[in-house]
Amino acid sequence: MASIVRSSKFRHVFGTAAKREDSYENLRVGVSAWDSNFVAANPKYLSVNWAAGGGGAFCVIPHEVTGKLRGDFPIFSAHQGAVLDTAFSPFDDDVIASGAEDHQAMVWRVPQDLLEREEDVTEPVAVLRGHGRKVGHVAWNPVAANVLAASSSDNTVRIWDVEQTQVQQTLAGFGDSVMSIAWNHTGTLMAATCRDKRLRIFDARSGRVEREASSHGGIKGSRVVWLGAEQRLVTTGFSRSSEREVWLWDSDTLKPISTVNVDMSAGMLMPFYDASTRMLYVAGKGDGNIRYYEYSDDKLYFLTEFQSPEPQRGLGAMPKRGVDVQRCEVMRFFKVASNSLVEPVSFRVPRKSESFQSDIYPPAHAGVAALTASEYFAGKSADPVLVDMEQIYRDGPLIAGTNTPISAPKVAPAPAAAAPKQQPAVSEPPAAQKPAVQPSESPAPDTSKLDSLHKELEQVRADLEKAQKATFDATAREHSTQEQLKQVQQQLADSQQSEKRLQAMVDSGVSADQLQAVESQLKSAVEDADSLRAELERASAQAESYKVQLAQASARASEHEQTSAGLQKDLQAAIQAANALALAAEKAADSL
Repeated sequence: MASIVRSSKFRHVFGTAAKREDSYENLRVGVSAWDSNFVAANPKYLSVNWAAGGGGAFCVIPHEVTGKLRGDFPIFSAHQGAVLDTAFSPFDDDVIASGAEDHQAMVWRVPQDLLEREEDVTEPVAVLRGHGRKVGHVAWNPVAANVLAASSSDNTVRIWDVEQTQVQQTLAGFGDSVMSIAWNHTGTLMAATCRDKRLRIFDARSGRVEREASSHGGIKGSRVVWLGAEQRLVTTGFSRSSEREVWLWDSDTLKPISTVNVDMSAGMLMPFYDASTRMLYVAGKGDGNIRYYEYSDDKLYFLTEFQSPEPQRGLGAMPKRGVDVQRCEVMRFFKVASNSLVEPVSFRVPRKSESFQSDIYPPAHAGVAALTASEYFAGKSADPVLVDMEQIYRDGPLIAGTNTPISAPKVAPAPAAAAPKQQPAVSEPPAAQKPAVQPSESPAPDTSKLDSLHKELEQVRADLEKAQKATFDATAREHSTQEQLKQVQQQLADSQQSEKRLQAMVDSGVSADQLQAVESQLKSAVEDADSLRAELERASAQAESYKVQLAQASARASEHEQTSAGLQKDLQAAIQAANALALAAEKAADSL
């Protein structure tokens, strides 16, 4: 009997990776083991967690700055620990939030002169303190302006009024670390997965746990995402036998509706849902493919998958108002392909018509807040503001935000400049008062050589300060590299232990796929360790070079200071002699 092929407008959606020159190279993507996407995007910028020594940072890159990023491109650096997650505001494309290991979340405004800046951005517009441990996830409310959720390893999620920098609600009751958080369509409920293998739904304003259920049975982490306006959730995780799986849930009863078993790979599954096309994209960390499903009739129908030889460490999704509608693009991801490369991947529907395709582009989020923070916390609810995608077809990507939604820090006015002191006027004595006999003028001492030495001494001091700063920077980089090397060595030791345990399991009949995954992790850890050792050697050599330059500059400075001291003594003696001669002349004039 002939099989019936299910009809779908998105059955032939295909993905295309950008060319090398249209990707983002020469990056320093963070190396934290925390389960993060590492990258976020909006229609103006791309944000990447940055590997910064001695603190935490992330980098915001305009989309047009493709190719190799210049080495001195400014980064956003104020955290004292590694940045774990970033999220752009849905209502202002120049506002971004960050969470880090220093127990803080911060909110930043991207400066207008970002491309011309040479110094880093070090002043956030808001610092959200109060978390007991590292802040692992940040997520903006999809309806209300200036409402931010931040999850922490202190087993809580805090709901912030960013404009007032105040916690309005704390979601508690978790048995372990929070693994992922997600707002529902109207921003009234929050779903969260936890390391205690429980899925919870909270009322975000009252803090009450509305529903709770057991989730994936595996010991690894899990993630959650809402299916748009549907009363449905999707979670990804692992079974007790370490099989990767996708669960579809009814959010009203919090009971699973269906399960999709994926494979036996070890990487976390990252889910992304496009409410416009009702497509669920699932990408595995360490995989080179992105699977996509269509949600219909309470089922997830597998469509196909994008395959690539380059595995992904993380993914960031472009909001719908930023896709290329004229080319029938329905989704664009930014794939962290390595520690230095982010590669755009575009998903398109193959259509020949050059007119607007209304059947695949229903209205989408407009990037406009429906509520203020005060209205939201007062209990008011609203649906998201939508935009007709035909407007984006005509005008291009929709940029959100024209006014500053977050009050900028106040800057104290500069003190008024003091009025310059007036020099006393020197009047020429009248001719009658001039002595009849003018004293002979003594020759002025020659100070040109002394001035030259003074200038050279100042230059030497400037060179000395530069050499000291360079030595300090090299020492700091060396220390940072040593710390990273220790971390990689620890990861290597953990991987070796895992290999031993897995070998014992293999002897008992466990599949070779798991052994291959651990061997791949071990090989990656060894390569990272070799790379960090090479970087440590380069930093040490550079530090030694700066130390030699510092010693030479110090010797030159000492020599010039001694010469300057001798000349100053000679000048003082000449001045004293001139004064004595002038005094004698005055006495002679008086006698006359």
